[in-house]
Amino acid sequence: MIKDDTLDWWSKYFASIEEERRKKHSTTSPSSSSSSDSSNTVQKVAVATFKELEMQKEFGEFQDRLTTFKLWKGRKAEDFDDDTEGFMGKFKGHISMYRWPHPENLSCKTRHGRDAVNGICDDYVPQQSIRLLVRLYVIKGINLHPKDILSGKSDPYLRISLGKMYINDKKNHIPNQLNPTFGRVFELEATFPQDYLLSIQVWDHDATSTDDLIGETQIDIENRFYSRHRAKCGLAKTYETSGYNIWRDREKPTQILDFLCKKNNLPTPIYDREEVRIGKHRFPFRMNVCNKVDREECMALNVLHQWQEFPICGCALVPEHIERRPLFNAARPGLEQGRLEVWVDMFPVGNLPPRPAVNITPLEPEEYEIRVIVWNTEDVPLVESQFLTGEKSSDIYVKGWILQEDRQKTDVHYNSLTGEGNFNWRFVFRLVYSKSENVMVVRKKLSIFATNETEEKLPCRLHLEVWDSDHFSADDFLGALTLNLSKMPRGSANSKNCTMKLLEPKLPTVNLFKATRLKAWWPLVRRTENVDYVQAGKIEMELSALRGVEANENPVGKGRKPPQELPFPKVRYLQSANNFRARLEVSPQVTILPLSSFTLSSIRV
Repeated sequence: MIKDDTLDWWSKYFASIEEERRKKHSTTSPSSSSSSDSSNTVQKVAVATFKELEMQKEFGEFQDRLTTFKLWKGRKAEDFDDDTEGFMGKFKGHISMYRWPHPENLSCKTRHGRDAVNGICDDYVPQQSIRLLVRLYVIKGINLHPKDILSGKSDPYLRISLGKMYINDKKNHIPNQLNPTFGRVFELEATFPQDYLLSIQVWDHDATSTDDLIGETQIDIENRFYSRHRAKCGLAKTYETSGYNIWRDREKPTQILDFLCKKNNLPTPIYDREEVRIGKHRFPFRMNVCNKVDREECMALNVLHQWQEFPICGCALVPEHIERRPLFNAARPGLEQGRLEVWVDMFPVGNLPPRPAVNITPLEPEEYEIRVIVWNTEDVPLVESQFLTGEKSSDIYVKGWILQEDRQKTDVHYNSLTGEGNFNWRFVFRLVYSKSENVMVVRKKLSIFATNETEEKLPCRLHLEVWDSDHFSADDFLGALTLNLSKMPRGSANSKNCTMKLLEPKLPTVNLFKATRLKAWWPLVRRTENVDYVQAGKIEMELSALRGVEANENPVGKGRKPPQELPFPKVRYLQSANNFRARLEVSPQVTILPLSSFTLSSIRV
């Protein structure tokens, strides 16, 4: 796997989102992982995504060692969940019923391989209190319920409570967002059994009135901590000692595996060259790892990922994950108020200090300048008929935009008889782009009364349209092309091979923000009356993506204007009143005088 210092935790997060999207659509398109240089492709390790972790079937609500029983006062109500007045608390314990001795007088052993004479439940939760460090990572909110009537948005922030600890993060509220990116890490100390319930609330900040609760989610961290599924800290997919995917658990894989073997009365693991042996069980390992120490850690991690296959004592261990937990509000019972992406790590307070927290601070988007040079078009449809000759022609020009409010267009190439147009025209667009999310960030006020800007994240798409110019009627649409600049089709080096096949989604794509410059031909398309897409010509362009600082140091002009002005097209067309054309090869310095008995309607130079 090629290392890339530009990758961070968010690279892994968005790789997870992309992997989840591929699974949802049951596709394995190579375009999702394509880049401008296939030799430098970097594997971004994804993490598992769940809803509530305790609701996953393989973890059994984390009640394998502690079962939670709700305690009620008085007579049984029809619906316990609605009888809040009768609820008196919770009892945690474990109840097992079994026949003893064995009906056939067979010797019995516990799940951990010990003699059952001393009791089948030999894995009791310790009686003494345990102090631990709890790390709560809050990534983002999803589809939060709006609380501001005028804007239809909310200004969300977080409130965290665990036992007597309480955190109000109001100073970091995010204005006008229903899908806020928090990127916050909170560290809290807890003591079991009293501090068992972690509460995460999302509130709406109001400047002129009291704040409103959007929703809340609660996590029983005690059941997780004591569970055999080891929900203290999720197991990463790979063992790395540096970089964005560094191992974050306090214990290494070999230490975790040794502890599980000792706890379950199993033989000590033996690490051979290509396998790990635990008693009679063998776990093959084929990965190439140069360092001997790292190789043993990778081999142990491979066993941990297969621990559920171990007979009797095996169970699924919690992987590195993200939870999408639903938010609820007692004022709107039963109605989900959005979701919150989080994960929780827990470390007992002891001799070994925990590793540093993962940095999930969102990267600030950067300002970019997109430069698009429209060189030529070919095979554009001809929609006009000449008055005298009846020949088909078009007066071609190109429109381009990324944001609607910044539309630009070329000058007109008059009287094209073949669909060819020559422009040498530059579009220049400014935008704010997030490389980690591959989206552009648009900030603007929704109204003149708004105090804060609303942030919207949109795909960075370049829209191009080719039109026929008419003086006395509406212009005619000829064809269009839309390019997602972070996942562009590669285009063709020549016009001959430029067909609609270049736009097929399964083909490799290129990210302009990584490639920085690209010159090629792309097909133009349009819809027919039968709602089918057909090719409507070709366009040759050169695209560049520069950071705002670089663009300021090396400015260019729009159209053909300086600085770095573009040359005039070598081929120009003259149109006279009798609609005959002359194709001339002239230099820009030549002055063209009006011809006698003719009126020149346009000059392309």
